[in-house]
Amino acid sequence: MIQRYLPTDSFVDPAGLSMLGSAFDEICLQHGIEAESQQAVALAGVLLRHYQAGIHDREKLLAMAGNADQSLFGGAN
Repeated sequence: MIQRYLPTDSFVDPAGLSMLGSAFDEICLQHGIEAESQQAVALAGVLLRHYQAGIHDREKLLAMAGNADQSLFGGAN
């Protein structure tokens, strides 16, 4: 669940939160990222920054996060 990683002062509407959560869960599954890891925190931050920058399309977020620095995923595939 991405909600636990979002800053309390950030606002994301329910539809956006659902979409971000779905993208977060899919990327975690694809890259073997554990929910309580620092990688999960970093991923949530990447997704939130892209969302706040105006990227509200799930597929674009998946592609952008998937192309993020490999250190985010610790080399996991």
